[in-house]
Amino acid sequence: MMSGADTSVRVSRETLEQLEHLRQAFNVRTADETIRKLIRERRSRSLARIFGSGKGIVTPFTEADRLDSHD
Repeated sequence: MMSGADTSVRVSRETLEQLEHLRQAFNVRTADETIRKLIRERRSRSLARIFGSGKGIVTPFTEADRLDSHD
């Protein structure tokens, strides 16, 4: 786990330019906020893909859905 202290990360100039474009598009103040926003969006999409495959199609189980196994 990383500490809360500032850390330097080396990236290419091209990556830095792309990060700056995203910073402006996301309307955030810092590269750190941009990266955090990207992480949140990626996490949300991944979780939606994993847990949302039946979203809007599958309905919750009801008592009527139970199989009567005791004749």
